[in-house]
Amino acid sequence: MTSSTVPFPSAPKGYGFHPTDEELINHFLKLKMMGGYDHEVAIIAEVNECNSEPWELPGLSEIQSNDTVWYFFSPRNYKHSNRKQVKRTTKAGYWKLTGKDRIIRAMSTGEEIAKKKSLVFYKGRVPNGVRTSWIMHEYNPTFNFHNQKDFVLCKLKKNSDDKLPCEEGGSSSNMASDFPNNVTEEDHLEEFLGVDE
Repeated sequence: MTSSTVPFPSAPKGYGFHPTDEELINHFLKLKMMGGYDHEVAIIAEVNECNSEPWELPGLSEIQSNDTVWYFFSPRNYKHSNRKQVKRTTKAGYWKLTGKDRIIRAMSTGEEIAKKKSLVFYKGRVPNGVRTSWIMHEYNPTFNFHNQKDFVLCKLKKNSDDKLPCEEGGSSSNMASDFPNNVTEEDHLEEFLGVDE
């Protein structure tokens, strides 16, 4: 949590923060990128997702609740100064892209406003990483305007059927990677994250 934001220590009973993809992009992310609207976007914390492990991120959320979905703004992390390859590693593992990018369009105009990437966290290093139950959607805006700040919006979710990876010195449990013959890994991810919004 940054000192310039208003803290949201806990949510009242029955409260939930569940914005649509369009609201995430056209309201929260757009205002964050424009700058000067800290009060409008204070409900979403600014966190560099590669400086923390996924199981640490829920504790950094502005809203502390029993929800299993958390939202963050993250500055873009590039591996090199050419600003093409995105860094997706942490000390304990890495975020791996899965499936195809989804195009997010404004309901009223049909205009493309973002691309949504799906990522799964793997503990360890390539090629021996162990898949965890942490999944993230990364919203990459397709709009540009003068003097914008370079952010993405991240939606983090954890499959509650699995243990947190190495939270208290324990071992991580593998998430099933084999699905029935007619169901792909991408289908499983979409069902898990509710992609068909």
